[in-house]
Amino acid sequence: MRIDPQLRRRALRATVGLLETARDPDHTLEHALPMLDVISNSGLGEAGRARLLEDPLLLALARERYRGPWPDADALAAMPTGSLGRLHQERLQRLGLQPTPAPQLTSLEGDGAYLLQRLRSTHDLHHAVLGLPITLAGEAAGATYYAQALHQPGSVAILAAWILHGQQESADHGAIWAGIRFGLELAETLGHRLLAMRWEEGWQEPISLWRQRLGLAELLARSPFQEELALLS
Repeated sequence: MRIDPQLRRRALRATVGLLETARDPDHTLEHALPMLDVISNSGLGEAGRARLLEDPLLLALARERYRGPWPDADALAAMPTGSLGRLHQERLQRLGLQPTPAPQLTSLEGDGAYLLQRLRSTHDLHHAVLGLPITLAGEAAGATYYAQALHQPGSVAILAAWILHGQQESADHGAIWAGIRFGLELAETLGHRLLAMRWEEGWQEPISLWRQRLGLAELLARSPFQEELALLS
């Protein structure tokens, strides 16, 4: 059977990205971008986005091209202690991360593309609400949630790379699998709801209130990331 040369090249790019991520997870974004590009623009990516659009809440969000107010870093930092906005900004500052940009809506193509962009632009908010550190274990928890609950094949690929890394580096192995187990619990508890939240309508509300709305109290009490969670409460 003849193999499409273009498919061969794309598969090679994805495979190299996976192996490089497994070798050097500290630079996951750099290595994984070609892999994520291939997967997002494949039938797998299209199928994942289509499944999300079966959810009426997500479909409504996408059809509206929802974009609420997105304050700058100074405005977020000035919000009440314990609020979503302030804790989100404090986390970015503590970790030396750039502020999350407001969602860009001008270059979108279709409802599924909007949801994918919305997911990427709210990723750091998810970290804050769920209390996930940017360690391999914390990122593995988030990727597991995205893969299981939000049908993201790119997250499956990145997660596979980190699992392979854990096979090579025994010091990281147990923590990665602890993160995966927690991510599966998040998926069971939250379903699609994390992506459906309109965070911009409650920047100044306590983060505890957001967690209450999501029904996370019991799950977060047994999170393996209590140190990170204490910084985000």
